[in-house]
Amino acid sequence: MKELLVLGSSSSIVTPPNPSSTSDKRPRPLHRSPKFKTKPSLQNLPSPVKPTASTIPARFPLLSSPVRQDIPVRQNSLLKYYANLAGKLAEDGRLQDFAMVAESVIASGVEASRFFAALNLMAVAKGLLQSLREGNVRSVVEVLKKLELSGVPSLKLFDGVAMELLKKDCLRLVNSGSVEEIVDLMEALAGFCFSIKELADPREIIQICVEKRKPKLAVRFACILPRERVLFCTIIDEFGKEGDLDSALAAYEAYKDSVNAPNMYVYRMIIDICGRCGDYMKSRHIYEDMINQKVIPNIYVFNSLMNVNAHDLGYTLQIYRDIRNHGIPADVASYNILLKACCLAGRVDLAQDIYREVRQLESTGLLKLDVFTYCTIMKVFSDAKLWQMALKIKDDMLSSGVIPNTFTWSSLISACANAGLVEQAIQLFEEMLLAGCEPNSQCCNILLHACVEACQYDRAFRLFEAWKGSEVQKTPGEHDNNNNDGILTAEHRTRQYIDAVVPNFASDSHHLNFIRRFPFTPDSTTYNILMKACGSDYCRAKAIMDEMKKVGFSPNQISWTILIDICGSSGNAEAAVQV
Repeated sequence: MKELLVLGSSSSIVTPPNPSSTSDKRPRPLHRSPKFKTKPSLQNLPSPVKPTASTIPARFPLLSSPVRQDIPVRQNSLLKYYANLAGKLAEDGRLQDFAMVAESVIASGVEASRFFAALNLMAVAKGLLQSLREGNVRSVVEVLKKLELSGVPSLKLFDGVAMELLKKDCLRLVNSGSVEEIVDLMEALAGFCFSIKELADPREIIQICVEKRKPKLAVRFACILPRERVLFCTIIDEFGKEGDLDSALAAYEAYKDSVNAPNMYVYRMIIDICGRCGDYMKSRHIYEDMINQKVIPNIYVFNSLMNVNAHDLGYTLQIYRDIRNHGIPADVASYNILLKACCLAGRVDLAQDIYREVRQLESTGLLKLDVFTYCTIMKVFSDAKLWQMALKIKDDMLSSGVIPNTFTWSSLISACANAGLVEQAIQLFEEMLLAGCEPNSQCCNILLHACVEACQYDRAFRLFEAWKGSEVQKTPGEHDNNNNDGILTAEHRTRQYIDAVVPNFASDSHHLNFIRRFPFTPDSTTYNILMKACGSDYCRAKAIMDEMKKVGFSPNQISWTILIDICGSSGNAEAAVQV
C-alpha cells in the first residue's frame, strides 16, 4: 500500500488510491477518491487542525463520516493504514513525524482509543527507547506529552516487554550519571503515571545528585515520589555526611519553596547538619526563621538546637526557657543536654541543681532517667575531681535499676584517675570486668595514664603487656589437644595481669576464664602514653614508636613531641636533631 497523508492544507484526509479505479475515461462517481498522480510526501504534512464540516470537501469523507454503508470498512482500512504508518515512523526514530500523524488522525475525528488500539505498540516502544539510548531524552518527553494531550495514554505504550526495556534504559541513564536527564525523564514519566520506584532505585538517583552537588535536582526528584518528606531528610543528611553544608542548606531552601506545610524532621535534620559541619550560627538563623514564620518547633527540634549550641551555656539556657514558655514539656534528652552544657562550661553547681530537679521528676513518675543522664553528671564530677560524688551517682543509678555501660565505668574510672587514686581506679576496672561489661580502649588508656601520672611506670607496662596477651587468649574449652603451649601462655599472661593489678585478687577458674576473654586493641593514644612512661629512656621510647608503626599506626604530632622531650630530658641533643 502506498503512503498516504493525513490532512492537506484544507485539513481534509487524503485517502490511499482506490484499487478498483481504472485508467479509462468513463465517468466516475463523485464520492470516490481521486487517483494520485504523484506519491505524497511527509514534508507536506501541516500542523494538525481540528477539521470542520465547512473545511472538508464532500468527496473526501472523514474516517468517522457516515456517508455510505461501506464507509465503516473504508474507515477501518484507513485507520489501519495510518496506525501502521505511525508505527513505522516511530520505529525508524522519526518521533516528531509519528506524533504529527497521531495528532492529525485524532484531530480528524477518530477516537484516540481506536487509534491506540490499532498501533503496533512494540514498534513505538522500540523507537522511543532507541531515542533514549541516543540521549534524546527531551525529544522523547516532548512526544509523550503530545500524545497525552491527544488522548493517547503514554503508560499503555509500554507493555510487559517494552516496560522491561524501559527499566534497562533508565538503569543505563542512572549508571551513566547524567543526573539532569534522569530527573527530567523521571518527572515526565511520573506525570504519565509510571511507577518511578519500579524503574529505578530512588536512593541511587539521590546519591548521584549528592555526588554532582545538585541539591535542587535532588529536591525536584524527591517531589515526584510518595513519602517525599522522608526523602528530603535523606537528601539533607547525605549532603551533611559529605560535609557540604552549602548544598544541604540549598536543598533545605528548595524544600521550603516546594512544600507549604512545615516538616519538623527536616528542621531537625538541617540543624543537626549545621552542628556536624561546625556552623552553629546557621542553626540559630534557622531557628529565628522558624519563629518569624510562626512555626513552633517540637521538643526534638529544640533538643537538636540546644545540642548544637551546648558549648554556649547561656544560649542553651535561653532555648530551655523558650521551651518552657511555649508550654512544651522537656524530656530526658533535654536535661541530658543541659547537663552536657554545664559540663562543658565547668558549672558543677548548676549541674547539681539540674540533677536534683530530674531526680525529683523521676520520683513523681514524670520522667525516667537513662544511662546518659548518669554518665553526664558523672563526667561533670569527674572533670571537677569530685570522685566521691561520682561514686554516689553510681549508687543512685543502681538503685533506679539502670545498668552501667562502658561509658559509665569510663567516667567513674576517670574520676578516680583524675584525683590520682590509681588503686581505686583499678578496683573499679575490676568491678567492670566482673559485671560483664567489656572495656574499650578509652578505659585502658585512662588506667595507663593514671599510672604514668602517679609515676608507676613499671605497672603501666605490666598492664599493657597483660592486656596484649588477653587479646589472643581463649578459654580452655576453645583449645584443641595440640594447643597446650597456648594454654600455658594464656594462663601465664592472666597471672601476670592479676599480679599487676591486684596482688590479692582471687585466682579461681571463673575469674581466669573471664579475664582471658577480655579483648584489647591498643590505639595511637595507648602508645603515646607508654612513650611517656619511658621517662628519659630514649631507646625504649623509640622501640615503642617502632612497634606503633609495625601494628599500623602512624606517629602523630604528639608522638614526636614526646620523643623530643625525652631526648631533651636525657640531654641527647643529637637524637633530638635526628627526630
